Amino acid sequence: MINKIKVDIFGIWDEVLKNNKKDCGGCSSSNRSGGCGCSKRNSGIAIKGASQEASGGCSGCGSKKSDPKSVGQQFNELKNFIDSSAVRDFAELNFYDLTKINVLDYDDIRILTEMDYEAPFVIIDGIVRYYGGISIDLIYNDVKELVEDIIA
Repeated sequence: MINKIKVDIFGIWDEVLKNNKKDCGGCSSSNRSGGCGCSKRNSGIAIKGASQEASGGCSGCGSKKSDPKSVGQQFNELKNFIDSSAVRDFAELNFYDLTKINVLDYDDIRILTEMDYEAPFVIIDGIVRYYGGISIDLIYNDVKELVEDIIA
């Protein structure tokens, strides 16, 4: 039996993530000083694991300007990318619509919403990794790294 890396994304399916002039590649939360940040509103705090360096919630900064996409569209693009990648047999992607679930049933999500972080939230193998956008590159690289650890 293959251990699967679980990727859970919590967001609002129809919410459109707008790209602004500084363009955060689909991230809805550029910081107010005009830069890209995918950070907690007003404060520049980014979620990270204990052994990871702090980074923004999305990787699109500096990317080409694109049309705004809904969270659902971004999730489907991620799913299609993962399904056609080398890690397809090792990854399980799930989407939870925040308008259809009870946030109180998910402690990490409840805490993030109470602390005013912006959805969507990306949880990989039970660890909150990103928020404010869905980055195919970051999520794929995390899953790939975890798969290499399983195989090794």
